[in-house]
Amino acid sequence: MTSVTSGTDTNGKRDTMSGNENDSIYRLDSVTKVYGSGATAVTALEGVDLGIASGELVAIVGSSGSGKSTLLQLLGGLDRPSAGRLALGGLELGRAGDADLAAIRLRTIGFVFQQFNLIPTLTAGENVEVAAAPLGFDGATLRDRAAAMLDRVGLAGRAGHLPSELSGGEQQRVAIARALVNEPEVLLADEPTGNLDSATGEQILGLLRELWRESGMTIVLVTHDPAIAADSPRVIRLADGRIAGEDREPLAGVG
Repeated sequence: MTSVTSGTDTNGKRDTMSGNENDSIYRLDSVTKVYGSGATAVTALEGVDLGIASGELVAIVGSSGSGKSTLLQLLGGLDRPSAGRLALGGLELGRAGDADLAAIRLRTIGFVFQQFNLIPTLTAGENVEVAAAPLGFDGATLRDRAAAMLDRVGLAGRAGHLPSELSGGEQQRVAIARALVNEPEVLLADEPTGNLDSATGEQILGLLRELWRESGMTIVLVTHDPAIAADSPRVIRLADGRIAGEDREPLAGVG
């Protein structure tokens, strides 16, 4: 990888824009996020400039409190910046209405979390079906889509099992299938291996890389572990709410 730790523009801002801005699916300009106000205000992100190209696999790495989960929440339209501009495609997320953000989260973005967040009383197949239900498919189509996604993540024979009957790795695979069932353009993964042992975690990371190569979707992975991030073509390092540096493979290796 090529290390980028000191590139700045004429205004002194760190240059972490994607190599071709015309291909960017995300663009962040001076994005700041502050929680609270006055003496109790906490700045989680400050002046973040970042571009992510369509089809990239990007790892965001930093210690606890670095702002990485806050950044992922902003990318997912789960929160709005306090200042600056954040655009997904042609839509500025900071100015989008609640209905627009909900539609984006349904159709454009898939989420995978450290906690699997499966509904314990539903089977693996039903957990995946629930994510696609708002799109208005009939029952047979829902079952077919869920079955196809579970097969894609290697769980074709586990669709009828409850989460309590699945291992941690299997539950995370169900969560990935759920995130992919609506065929999103972007997959956001927040510490997806955090509740898994190292061997199972590596299997999940391998699955995400395989899905990325096959689909060409954009994947943004948040982790506190530099060893996990090291296998990503592009790594953004956060510290104290700011981008501290970047490592990336040559752009020819992306996609």
